[in-house]
Amino acid sequence: MQISACITTRNRTHKLDDCLKALWNCSVKPKSIVVSDDSPTLEVQKQNQKIVEKYPGTTYIIGPRRGVCANRNNAVNAVGESEADFVAFVDDDICVEPDFIGSAIKEYEKLPETQRKYTILSGISKFGDNDGALLPSRLNFQGYFQASDIPETVVIHAAIFPRHFFVEEQWDENIYFGYEDAELCLRAIKGGYKILPCSTLIVNSTIEESSTLYSPGIGAVSNYELHIEAARLYVGIKRYKNLSPNPFKLIAFVVFYFIHMTGYLLKKGAIQAWPEIIRRADIGKLWNPSSV
Repeated sequence: MQISACITTRNRTHKLDDCLKALWNCSVKPKSIVVSDDSPTLEVQKQNQKIVEKYPGTTYIIGPRRGVCANRNNAVNAVGESEADFVAFVDDDICVEPDFIGSAIKEYEKLPETQRKYTILSGISKFGDNDGALLPSRLNFQGYFQASDIPETVVIHAAIFPRHFFVEEQWDENIYFGYEDAELCLRAIKGGYKILPCSTLIVNSTIEESSTLYSPGIGAVSNYELHIEAARLYVGIKRYKNLSPNPFKLIAFVVFYFIHMTGYLLKKGAIQAWPEIIRRADIGKLWNPSSV
């Protein structure tokens, strides 16, 4: 079994080097690595390309600069269908543990071959020594992540997907950032895939608040929060309209979302952020079949 890795990066040259070093230092090496670079300036692109050249077996490509989903599609589509059996999506600020690839292969080897093609592994993302960890979970009715013994979402940068899944499906590029992994997993489960938690699949994450996602937003609501709440609205409507159609749940979700969000924005003194959340959610695309 062969596992390739897709790294999406943007303006974090120092992090990219650490990420690649950790992957290529794994006891079992990845088959290949693709780095898709969304950095907007030629100077940063050249720096990133120079780093990639230090690691044989790594391919550097320019990203589409339309958000993380478009960048992940760009990366995974550069991994040939016959090149790898499975793919991992590793963000540029992630360092995998040395047994990351080997642990995934061991877990798949436990499964009958017919099940491997329809099994997604999800590991654990740790934050420092004492800051806890992200675990596989599920979305509750309101669209918030909730702990579950039977996960329906993955920790995306600690997950392994069958490569052929991305022949059938792609990341939803209508989502700029936030909840994109949960939306993808909802489609995977609908298509008969199973998410298997794997406690030996461990990555280490650092919070990079210099990212433009953490830049000032509107009032006391950050740019990051605006993206997250817009994505939660988009995914919630898509969930009950298209993925698991239920008109009663759809209406209830929308009503609850708008009441809750209005109260939250009033509390933050940022009610003027409402139009921007609606604009970023761009829910009109959910009524255009070609967009979803």
